[in-house]
Amino acid sequence: MLSWSAKRKLVIISILVILFGTPAGLYIYKKSQKPPSCSDGIQNQNERGVDCGGICRIACFANVKQDPDIQWARAYYVAKGTYNLVAYIQNPNIDYISQPAKYIFKVYDENNVLIATREGIVGIPTSKIFPIFEATVQTKEVVPKLVTFEFVEPVTWIEYFGNKPELEVVEQRLTRVDTQPKLDVKIVNRTLKSYRNVEVVAIIYNEEGNGVLSSRTFIDSIGDKGEASVVFTWPEPITFKPSKIEVIPNLALKQYK
Repeated sequence: MLSWSAKRKLVIISILVILFGTPAGLYIYKKSQKPPSCSDGIQNQNERGVDCGGICRIACFANVKQDPDIQWARAYYVAKGTYNLVAYIQNPNIDYISQPAKYIFKVYDENNVLIATREGIVGIPTSKIFPIFEATVQTKEVVPKLVTFEFVEPVTWIEYFGNKPELEVVEQRLTRVDTQPKLDVKIVNRTLKSYRNVEVVAIIYNEEGNGVLSSRTFIDSIGDKGEASVVFTWPEPITFKPSKIEVIPNLALKQYK
């Protein structure tokens, strides 16, 4: 049995442990805990799901339409055995853009035999229709019959709080249609932001409303409230009556192969 003095020492030691050990333990515990983040695999902060929504820019699956709308994909003749591929894509999500997403074009002949593929990466801009263009795809002189386009992995959407870019086509003029067609275009930047390396895609439609020719060029830079001129050319005469010319300044983030 402990003596009175031993009990007294034990009580004092216990009190000291409680007074100094508890704060020290809490300090060590807090130091060992990582602060909440949008990549910790836990639904915390004000997230609407695990690491998505709320304070996190990545959208939860339930809040967005997962798949972009693929309007169409086509091959455009350039020269014998050479074609440009264009897919028309719409972002169905207002105020969301995508992280870079991988895609693939597949080209088939009349017997449904795969004759060419082209892969790439694109960042989808906010709620609009835009083209994805792949130039000079070789088909070994086989005429394409069918072109398909798909994203090869789920698209990750992130909330976008910035101003929507606005580049407007104000002039376009098609000449030399019987020799080597040339399309001159003037584009105006309606925003207060400058842009560099802007892709511009042109599509010429026939009287049936089908896109028959396409081409692509780039604007090296266009300043805020500035303008830029671009030129498209084709190596062979136009053999149809153009009914519509569509020119699309494309600010989608893209990595070219």
